[in-house]
Amino acid sequence: MTESEKVEFKTLTSILKKLDISKATYYRRAKAWNINPSQREFTHEELKNLESMPENVDNNHSDVASESVKTLSEQLKTKDEQIKQLHKLLDQQQTLSLDLQHKIDVKEQQYLEVSDTSDFVSEIDNLKKELQKEKSKSFWAKLLKK
Repeated sequence: MTESEKVEFKTLTSILKKLDISKATYYRRAKAWNINPSQREFTHEELKNLESMPENVDNNHSDVASESVKTLSEQLKTKDEQIKQLHKLLDQQQTLSLDLQHKIDVKEQQYLEVSDTSDFVSEIDNLKKELQKEKSKSFWAKLLKK
């Protein structure tokens, strides 16, 4: 090729304007086509090559990005599952708390409905007597339930 077939540029900016690409794209394409990025004279074929990426170039950046997206997607699914389990546990806790509160309310109501507390006192005394009897029994009597 003769010298007249080369196109000369004074600055990198003029090359970028001619190719209508960014600086990073220029460097990436120059590396892919084995062109020195600091050169300012190009053949028409080199300019044509710089307008696009070669077909056989491994795009490691996109592979890394794709792998990152997969990893983040898996992490997101895991987090969604954890949130789902936490919601289930919270619902169970609320149900148990509501049930316990209901039982407490019923017991309070029963206590308030009792007009004569002497029945409770006599029942407590009877239970104390039974407890004393159980304590006084021997080990074998307790075991054989005599």
